[in-house]
Amino acid sequence: MIATLTFAACLALSPGSSQILAGDLAPAWPALLTLAPDTPLAPAPMPGVARVFRPLELRQLAARWHVSQVPGTPLCVALPVKTLDPQRLLDAMRRSWPAAEIEILDFSRQPAPEGPLEFPRSALRREAGAALWNGWIACAVNRRFHVWARVRITESVPRVVAAAELQPGRPVTAAQVVAVTRQEFPAEEPYARSLAEVVGLWPRRPIPAGAALRTDQLTEPQVVSRGDTVEVEVRNGGAFVKLEGMAESSGAVGEIVCVRNPSSRQLIRARVLGPAKATVDPARRAPLNGQPEKEPQP
Repeated sequence: MIATLTFAACLALSPGSSQILAGDLAPAWPALLTLAPDTPLAPAPMPGVARVFRPLELRQLAARWHVSQVPGTPLCVALPVKTLDPQRLLDAMRRSWPAAEIEILDFSRQPAPEGPLEFPRSALRREAGAALWNGWIACAVNRRFHVWARVRITESVPRVVAAAELQPGRPVTAAQVVAVTRQEFPAEEPYARSLAEVVGLWPRRPIPAGAALRTDQLTEPQVVSRGDTVEVEVRNGGAFVKLEGMAESSGAVGEIVCVRNPSSRQLIRARVLGPAKATVDPARRAPLNGQPEKEPQP
């Protein structure tokens, strides 16, 4: 039998207990002293719940373990709980994010057990003007007591900010960006941290002035543009052929572009080597539009 939040006459289990042991009931049932204290009698309840042993269940336990002098009144046990201390929450958060400035605005008021408290970074969710941070207390083997806190959190981070609007198709220059350090919400996005990470790259889409640049918003300069004449090298074992074609797509060094052979009208995929140059390795080519590629014709 289980009763919720009826702890006045309950025996206290040790924090982190997953089993009710003979030693836990022995203070109210002295006959259990004949058993080893670590003899398991029943699973421990969840924090905030009392486990009540009625007289019938006590007699069944006595018969199972050959114990006499069965109590005539119910016994109950519970994991001790108490209201969370904000400082305890803050200490756990700072262990997870030592460099951050953290202010607790609200937190869960449900009485919680003792035990290691964790607030993993992955459980931080940004909200309007604040953030919700979910955590847990390891209260027993494979058991977690979940807690939450609403926080205001920032950290000092380096950022590269657009000093002017950046347009795709044009390389970023040193005059268009500025490196700053500022306090802001911790983010896992791949923000650029230095000018060297962005200068010379091309924006994939327009970036407004004042925006912090992410590395996934930028790409290497396109050295082959659609409509360019491209010299394509084709290697197949010991054979080597060069042909010229027209680029049907644009790409940077290392990217794949589509090139059309003007004589055969065949469309092939080639990896960009540099300005107006690309290569094809038949052993590594992937199908184009679901169709296997043919050998390019010179």
